Amino acid sequence: MLPPFLTVSGPVMVSALRGAEVTVLAVIDDNHRMVKIRATDVNSGAAAEGWIERMHLDVESTAALAVSQKVRLGYPVSWLYGNHPTEKQWAALDIVKTIQYPVRAGQVLGYAGMTDGELGVVPDSFHFEIFTADNGLLKPMRPLVPVDIKLPHASHQDYADGRQCDGMGKVWLTRNASLAKQMSLAQPGSLKNSDMQTFTSGACFLGAIPCGVNGKPPASDDKLICFKLFGMDGTTYYAYADAANAAADGRDFVRDAWVTLTTDSDWIARGWQAYEDKELNTTDDGFVEDDDAVMRKIVTAAHTSSTILNLDDLHAEGVDVILRSMAVRFHTEWDYEHNTTRYQKLLTGEHPPLPTLTQDQFAGFIQDIQKQQFWSDARVANDGVSRPGMQPVSTPMTAKNWHFHPIGFLAQMRECLTTDAKLSEEAFEQEIRKSWIIGLKLIEKRLKQLQPWADANAVMPDPPASRPAIVREYATLHTVHNVRHTDLWSNFEYWFGVTPNDVGRPETLHGTLPGAPAGHHVYAYLKGMREFFRHISMQRVVKGALGFEAGAWVNPGEYPSRTLVPARSGFQMEYINIGCQYGAFFRGFNVGDPVDQNRMEVQLHEVAHLQNTAHAKDQKIELAATVSDPDQYNGQKAYGARAARVLAEFAPNCALANAENIAFFIESAKDES
Repeated sequence: MLPPFLTVSGPVMVSALRGAEVTVLAVIDDNHRMVKIRATDVNSGAAAEGWIERMHLDVESTAALAVSQKVRLGYPVSWLYGNHPTEKQWAALDIVKTIQYPVRAGQVLGYAGMTDGELGVVPDSFHFEIFTADNGLLKPMRPLVPVDIKLPHASHQDYADGRQCDGMGKVWLTRNASLAKQMSLAQPGSLKNSDMQTFTSGACFLGAIPCGVNGKPPASDDKLICFKLFGMDGTTYYAYADAANAAADGRDFVRDAWVTLTTDSDWIARGWQAYEDKELNTTDDGFVEDDDAVMRKIVTAAHTSSTILNLDDLHAEGVDVILRSMAVRFHTEWDYEHNTTRYQKLLTGEHPPLPTLTQDQFAGFIQDIQKQQFWSDARVANDGVSRPGMQPVSTPMTAKNWHFHPIGFLAQMRECLTTDAKLSEEAFEQEIRKSWIIGLKLIEKRLKQLQPWADANAVMPDPPASRPAIVREYATLHTVHNVRHTDLWSNFEYWFGVTPNDVGRPETLHGTLPGAPAGHHVYAYLKGMREFFRHISMQRVVKGALGFEAGAWVNPGEYPSRTLVPARSGFQMEYINIGCQYGAFFRGFNVGDPVDQNRMEVQLHEVAHLQNTAHAKDQKIELAATVSDPDQYNGQKAYGARAARVLAEFAPNCALANAENIAFFIESAKDES
């Protein structure tokens, strides 16, 4: 079967946000997993009807749906399919149809070619290509150096020509190396030869962060001489960043404990090669239809053994691996400019098994083939942004461009997009989206509870007649427990150190806010967070590097270059970045677990940083010298439930603007009836 975007009549435009209520109009239980709904446009108020993939609805995948049932969107949408894919509405023959449907990561595009396998012949098929104007992917890269991945938002790997590339994601060793297990290299008394483990070139790690010899961020960049590597099983390793520092260590068993690293963005290191057409054929643009000759030239260019290849080898498994890692630059066959020269072999009989064509037959062939050449009709354009202003650009793309092997390209992109070593990128995306839905529900619950404090000047409600006393555990007992509370007032005081009625002056990234009831401040935060979670889509998530063990981060005030849809809300969407460490070091959300760091809480924490939400800080705990501090919280950032509690006990105005406290307060709503 073909994917929906090739078999429908056209999109039904509608802008609906996450959480919007829609009505089920029809359900067809087949492999397309689609539902017909009626949605209301948030801008115009008009109703629109069309089909949507079931995954966009906030329902369990196995839950039954019935006609007239009211459900909510679990994902913002800007269009619906005009008809179900089984109601094929084919375009007329010999007509080019350009489409603008968005294609999401992990979405099935269809089947390349006629498929004949265990399930029989699949008659509906289509051809797809991956091409770019510039070869910005297959360029030599320099090894990663610590200073270039020190900060998550600025993390990068350099191309050999000086340009910067993505330095984010998994890393590979480019040499054999011995790594110190589970401890930093600055352990002269305890680190010994048996603590070293040998890894071969090509060994993959979840990520790397730069550090000093003690495994921690040093005071200056010149002390960034080591890497901390995260194994796929969660084990940590340490190594020097170059041979000189390993030799200077003085211990023989760490002399080989140095690494050179590259990332999943280094396509050449992953086996990709690029060729200009002139490297494969002496006649520019003349080889496009001579597949066997082209493949032979590509394989010969990439083949390094002394074995002579023949045409039968072109379909062998090893050759297929070579071809899947190729990018070739030539004039696209979907442009008619070079038709008469490109197909000259049809006039001379040099393109078996096709017969020799007469001049009239050749002219008819050219006329027919041109009807399918879409380049001019589609007005193919470059897509991207200009630097440094990052303004959208849309200039015409030259017809002579780089063609990437489509299957290999998608496989490589899957590798680059796999942010979590434990999950596929599809599973990672589904978990992120599920966290957003849960987070939005908890935020909406909190907003309803905090409605009495929406107006800072309104009469404040009376506190409950009776509720458990909130004990300042660390201040009095010198220990901290993660205590479960089941009412709003208790959870509010537990995580912020004050009640909703107490006047607070949160110390945000905006500065110290004017005095107002604490409940009013938090209500204002959550209004912005609700808007963010209603608008957010996976296109707003940027895979990122670890930096100094950052699981996720945001850059407050950085906005997408394209206008937000729907426009009426006026909400300014900022970026959120999810780092590789997200998957390995934070648990999935479970309603039965204590309020603590988990994958949903990470999302809530990061969104609280945005300047259109709470503009919260990662506050530092500062205790007076007279305060007993057996767990040594003083000077540490308030990460984790216990540290957040210490902050709430001693500095409520900081807790009211600490991203961790805000996230824990939201999550604690799950414990309330």
